[in-house]
Amino acid sequence: MASSISVGTSATSLVEVPVEPDDIGYGLQDISASDSGRVQDANATMYKNRVTQKRKISLAWKNLSLKQASQIMRMFNPQYVYVRYLDVLDGTFEIRCFYVGDRSSPFRQITLNDPTGKRTTMSTLSFSIIER
Repeated sequence: MASSISVGTSATSLVEVPVEPDDIGYGLQDISASDSGRVQDANATMYKNRVTQKRKISLAWKNLSLKQASQIMRMFNPQYVYVRYLDVLDGTFEIRCFYVGDRSSPFRQITLNDPTGKRTTMSTLSFSIIER
């Protein structure tokens, strides 16, 4: 099965993320002009003055091995990445340029009864990517 997320340093160098995310959240953010805001009238009317919209995709994986988590972190480590994802607004897969927000990965050490001994498992790996 093809992954729902592909990432690369250019739109032509995309590689599928090796593990399908357990959670994908789609967000559409309005970017308003600097003169937007509420006016001092009787209704405190809001003037939004939207100049554009930007996508924000939240990604999370559960119970990854340290190797898998490291591979995903390295894929999203460049300052900007191109990502192929399912765009809910447009209803199709798209490729856009994103930057990555703060990354978080709580982990636990698990002792297994097998020849490999201890194994580090990431409880979760999560971050958001925000359209450039």
